[in-house]
Amino acid sequence: MKALRRRPRLLLLAGAGLLLGGASMSGGGGVPPDPASFPAPPADRGDFSVLTYNVKGLPWPVALGRGAALQRIGDRLAHMRAAGQQPSVVVLQEAFIGEAKAIGERAGYRYRVFGPRDSVASAHPGIERRWYLGETQGKQLDSGLLILSDFPITDMASAAFPTDACAGFDCLAAKGVVLVTIEVPGKGPVAVATTHFNSRGASLAPGPATAHAFAAQSQFLAAFLKREWRAGTPLVLAGDFNVGRRPFRMATLPKALATVSGERAPAEGLRATMTADKAGIGRSPDALSIRDSARDMQFIFDGEDRSLKPVGAAIPFGTEAGGSALSDHMGFMIHYRVVPQGSSATRGKRDAA
Repeated sequence: MKALRRRPRLLLLAGAGLLLGGASMSGGGGVPPDPASFPAPPADRGDFSVLTYNVKGLPWPVALGRGAALQRIGDRLAHMRAAGQQPSVVVLQEAFIGEAKAIGERAGYRYRVFGPRDSVASAHPGIERRWYLGETQGKQLDSGLLILSDFPITDMASAAFPTDACAGFDCLAAKGVVLVTIEVPGKGPVAVATTHFNSRGASLAPGPATAHAFAAQSQFLAAFLKREWRAGTPLVLAGDFNVGRRPFRMATLPKALATVSGERAPAEGLRATMTADKAGIGRSPDALSIRDSARDMQFIFDGEDRSLKPVGAAIPFGTEAGGSALSDHMGFMIHYRVVPQGSSATRGKRDAA
């Protein structure tokens, strides 16, 4: 399958004409948060940061009343920007409805890239499909993937999973992968990708069907990255992988990702940061929850001459006051430093992983 590729000149404010529903930019924000309440940035803020967040921007009737929470997410990112603490790059999943697609504009990100809208035909037309789980209805939603960046985006590629690489109600969305190359000031190009894998329980599909979908998506993602990622460029792969504490998924995804660079499975940013900072982020209840649920992750792939070292983490979208949350996932950011390949910092990152 040929991935969609757009030239750099098309990426500036790429989402301006793609907002569904004409989301309002007023109301629902509530009292602006006090910048002092934001998670304290690490002493070394690195060269850039990546936040990954499944925002639960689902349409009616799957989810109700999500507009206000989604607007608050955009407002919080805007207030972080005013305080100089915004992530350099944001990758979102489940950004299906207008208020979710408007987060980038609301938060002031200049570069915005949306994921695929359609899937390619099934490679296995004889596979059993269950109409009562939406598997034969075609794609009713786009991928729900969105990448926001403060830094110029110089290239992009995207692809949806094949129609047979899904199970249950997840088949109604054109889930897939988006890959961009950003230009980090003074450090050169860095690649960032995001994806959203098939769920296990929420899809309501039988276990064997979701296992097949997960394996197929893992293989497709690895093949996509091997084809589209310029291996000389360091890469952060962030998203909702829906691994959970399931042995099959815990074994399948790392094995597939290990084939991308021809080496062992890549390091995971939050886990490495928690290991290196046991007295700080390593003790955070929210960080422990994110790590142990094993859904939202950031994987790190080295480039040929440069590597990425995670130097700190923060969770600006975790447990709110009173125990509530703005989504059914938490949004966390990792600060990365770009270091020469083979340096002591690179070796330290691998040891921590």
